[in-house]
Amino acid sequence: MPAILLFFLLWPGLLAAEPLNVALLLEHEQPSAWTDLLRKGLLANPEIRAEVIIAPPGEKQREIFRSAAASHDLVLVASDSLHEALRDNAANFRRVKFGSIDAGIRAPNIMSVTFADEQAAFLAGAAAALFSAGRQPQNPAIGWLSGQDTPAMRSLFSGYSEGALLASPGVRIIQAVAGSFTDSAKAASKAEWLIDSGVAVLALAAGAGNGAARAVAQARGIPVLELDAASGSASLGVIEKAADRAVAEIVAAAASGNFRGKEILTYTLANGGVNFRPGGIAAGNPEIARRLKELRLELEKGSIRLRSLRQRALCDCLD
Repeated sequence: MPAILLFFLLWPGLLAAEPLNVALLLEHEQPSAWTDLLRKGLLANPEIRAEVIIAPPGEKQREIFRSAAASHDLVLVASDSLHEALRDNAANFRRVKFGSIDAGIRAPNIMSVTFADEQAAFLAGAAAALFSAGRQPQNPAIGWLSGQDTPAMRSLFSGYSEGALLASPGVRIIQAVAGSFTDSAKAASKAEWLIDSGVAVLALAAGAGNGAARAVAQARGIPVLELDAASGSASLGVIEKAADRAVAEIVAAAASGNFRGKEILTYTLANGGVNFRPGGIAAGNPEIARRLKELRLELEKGSIRLRSLRQRALCDCLD
């Protein structure tokens, strides 16, 4: 028996498989709560080889996507244009596994996690409307700022509106769209416009633009709700989506040989994948806290049903 073969038979651990080679594709490097959660989930498993690759929107994005797919075992995406790139290219990389966060794409080599975040937004809308009704009893108004007009943002805003109108039927709900999840100046400008329009509360879903919009609101004395991150004890609350858990779950499935292609997991209030965490103002108001607790129980039991405006799946490539 050759000595080299005997060496490996005596120490089989030396033949262990290489660690899973994983790439997380992001559209930008600007700090944001969403990308922070994605990075956190990627780093949760120390036994993989992890890399973050920036793939800005534009003509080179799909080239970057294909390059990542050609050199990694698992590629994760979590933004609209990269979801489209995944949908259009997954079939060309049948031996590569893909993870889709925040959009369902049904294919043999794709495992997806999407969010029933309209449930958390419903509670946020109720909290905002109840606070506004107390501050503006004659003409209550609340605001919502999106980064872009996408199916996920429309679903969040729909839940926010339904919760607000249930809690306070006379409330006005004013929406603005910054046009980008990275344009801080535009987000700040839209925040000014919403406040000038008379809102007593401002919900921020503008991505990396949230910081600038929050600063405007704080300067004008307007409490904020935020998506994915807390803004201190002055906030009314936070809509949370467990993007870190989603990334970690897909990575763990791929690393353990339990990758579930074609499967679209949905994170909800009931399974802890989405949440509304009241901030200092809401938690300190007994009436708001009581009503939120009631509504949460109704949502978890299914007594309140909300319509998701997300696309159910970007494709049905089952073969």
